[in-house]
Amino acid sequence: MFHEKTTVAAKGKWRGILLELGMPEQFLRDKHGPCPLCKGKDRYRWDNKGGAGTYICSQCGAGDGMKLAMEFTGEPFPVLASRIDQIIRNVKLGEDKPRFELSDADRRRQLLEIWLASQVVRPGDLAHKYLETRGIEELVYPAALRSNPSMRDGEGGVRPCMIAMVGVHGQVNEKGQQTFVSAHRTFLKPDGSGKAEMAAPRKMMPGSLPEGACVMLSDYYGGPIGIAEGIETAMSASAHYSMPVWAALNTSILAKWWPPNGCTEVVIFGDNDRLFGGQSAAYALAHRLAVKGFDAKPIIPQREGDDWNDVWQRDRCRKAC
Repeated sequence: MFHEKTTVAAKGKWRGILLELGMPEQFLRDKHGPCPLCKGKDRYRWDNKGGAGTYICSQCGAGDGMKLAMEFTGEPFPVLASRIDQIIRNVKLGEDKPRFELSDADRRRQLLEIWLASQVVRPGDLAHKYLETRGIEELVYPAALRSNPSMRDGEGGVRPCMIAMVGVHGQVNEKGQQTFVSAHRTFLKPDGSGKAEMAAPRKMMPGSLPEGACVMLSDYYGGPIGIAEGIETAMSASAHYSMPVWAALNTSILAKWWPPNGCTEVVIFGDNDRLFGGQSAAYALAHRLAVKGFDAKPIIPQREGDDWNDVWQRDRCRKAC
């Protein structure tokens, strides 16, 4: 009964639902292209027949929006159905129409507004408190990581937010300052004790990203560099291995990331996902880089379901005990 209610309510809204669940828009087009599940290059298309979110892949087979969402997220049905029920309240009928790209002028304007309305994360602010709950304690935070105590959440509310500015290393303005091409927002609980209880607490500015885009969580002066998926994961891997680690934000960006000029050695900190999404992206990047002559080394946590923040927190707990 619950399945039927959720599926019926989701009809005509699957584009918005899947975007809120983190699926990149490139996988929501009715033309052959890469598959978000098996990573095939030209075997998948999202035909969305009857507004049911349907897809077809010559390797994975076919299914509806619910099946696609379950395979993509790796979440069991009861958990996913509950998330979708929350998302549905914020997705209007007819939002299966593709989103339009922001113009360059609109993108620059929005990024400037985000920058001016925020400040670098500082000890004691809500973003700092949130990172502390993840076992991450920094005395000085990178300029790309910012905090805003009251930011519109895109769902009709205003919440505290941790903002990660996304850029490509070496792309600077006429003053030699790093420029940014997008922004990622993590909305927080009022006391900073965790992510906000909302349909999608993590939101990315819409639009495609250039190759090499990421959140640069440290300066780079040469030598090995690490790349991970999430912000907290990257900061944890950096602390664990005492090396600079940047954040790609999702598996799609991770798989096509490119290191900064002058770098020849890359450590890829992949997640140990049950459906192998994190591992697949890490090894896809390692292969791309190795073919080009880079020394690329993927490292995956041993436990299923772990990322490097899980490893870091357990290691800290073990040392404290």
